[in-house]
Amino acid sequence: MARIYGSRKYLGTIGGVRHYKLPGCDFIIAAEKGGANGNLIKNNPAFARTRENNEEWKGVTLMAKQIKWRLGFSTTTVVNRFLIGALNKAMVSVLRRDPIGDRGSRTVFLSAHKNVLDSIQYWYYKPFRDIMKCRFEVDTGPDRKSVTVKLSNLVPKEQIKAPAEATHFKFCLSIGAVCDVAYVAEDKDYSRVYDNVKMKSGISEMESEWIPINAKSLGEMSFNVTLPEDFQLEEDMTVLRIFGIVFGKMTSEVEELKRDRGSAEFLGAV
Repeated sequence: MARIYGSRKYLGTIGGVRHYKLPGCDFIIAAEKGGANGNLIKNNPAFARTRENNEEWKGVTLMAKQIKWRLGFSTTTVVNRFLIGALNKAMVSVLRRDPIGDRGSRTVFLSAHKNVLDSIQYWYYKPFRDIMKCRFEVDTGPDRKSVTVKLSNLVPKEQIKAPAEATHFKFCLSIGAVCDVAYVAEDKDYSRVYDNVKMKSGISEMESEWIPINAKSLGEMSFNVTLPEDFQLEEDMTVLRIFGIVFGKMTSEVEELKRDRGSAEFLGAV
């Protein structure tokens, strides 16, 4: 692989050599076209390890997507836009910890390794605690099915570092359950250990009303979300909680900002 510097910069393919740029690079990369074709990868013994990796990648991405969606719709605009990549990387580390599975069919035992989720960057523009200066407490229900966030004496004008164009803000809180992902030999594919019917209702979220940035003391505030009563939470499920702040601007009505939208903090997995 070659790198091209200087004034003569061009992109595209010339003589079987591709010229392209990657984000963040000030040079052009030159590389020959080609590589192993699909039939070779599927059948040649030399690509056995590649086939195993490809199979396990299905399980990794299935687990990562499940986590992403269980963080809730309310926080979609404020979580890290590259979150899925970080989740994929974390799930690879979980899969590699399977002590008994054969390579190519190892299980993603997230329920046994919840702590890997703590090191991921969930915010995008700014850390939640750089924006929200008010102390808050997090209480988890004894059955893991609920979470409560309590704010003490919030003074928005003094304790919330809002973007210059923001006039309002709101809080959002989500709780969601995910299950492990395992390889099913009969189907020759990865699947969640519990079906969609069981997992469908395993999420709950809330949003507060829009609150003026220049509001004075709001006193004690409390937010709670609880998984539906009919949802059966199993021991091998993982419960995710996330708390976010979203900024808006008043025009004819309050609309979410396009940039500096807010932030979110992962409250841990239980």
